[in-house]
Amino acid sequence: MTQSSLAKQVVATCTTATPTVFAIALNSQVQLARLDAFFQQAPYKEPPKTPVIFLQPPSTLNRNGGNVILPQGENELRIEPHIGVVFAQDTSRINETEVEQYIRGFVPVNLFSLPNDNYYRPDITGRCRDGFCAIGQEVPKHAINNPDQIAIYISVDGQQKKQSEGNKMLRNINQLVSFLSQFMTFRYGDILLVGTDDCPIIVTKNNCVETTFEQLGSVSNTVIEQAR
Repeated sequence: MTQSSLAKQVVATCTTATPTVFAIALNSQVQLARLDAFFQQAPYKEPPKTPVIFLQPPSTLNRNGGNVILPQGENELRIEPHIGVVFAQDTSRINETEVEQYIRGFVPVNLFSLPNDNYYRPDITGRCRDGFCAIGQEVPKHAINNPDQIAIYISVDGQQKKQSEGNKMLRNINQLVSFLSQFMTFRYGDILLVGTDDCPIIVTKNNCVETTFEQLGSVSNTVIEQAR
């Protein structure tokens, strides 16, 4: 299956163009507190004052049950669970009280990357690998109660490794969408990953990762070695 057809399958929309997947970094209050001294040093000089956003190219899109390839020469991957906001219509310059009417639903996401805590420049080689963004089934917004409070459980090979709560995020969904929409437009079907908790789980080859999101279901992926 080509990356293009896979991308269309996982987002399950009727659009002719592949939606854009945006992701937010450094939205964890615990993570920002832990890295505060680091951000006071050069080249940062201070912690970020606005949301840190990056893109997941179409080739990174994967699905529930899909394999995630551990690149040659690498021993570990970092797993970051995200709640994804799926947009119901083009969204631009809206206030926080309007956000809900622009949301179609939510998706559970396993975001993989190579371990790296350097935020000065985008970690393209660590985050933009093929298949590193596994997107689960979309759930309509009316079926979700308070998406900012969803608990997330990560299991590796059947053993629970971590539990996190959404209320540890610095900015909630309405705040993120409203702020970003002031200078960029989200298109119908686009997905915004709203941030992950601190201290991501580390996995390696042959590990099976299952991330369970309350109200949203699970995303399961197996890490395999890259073919030589």
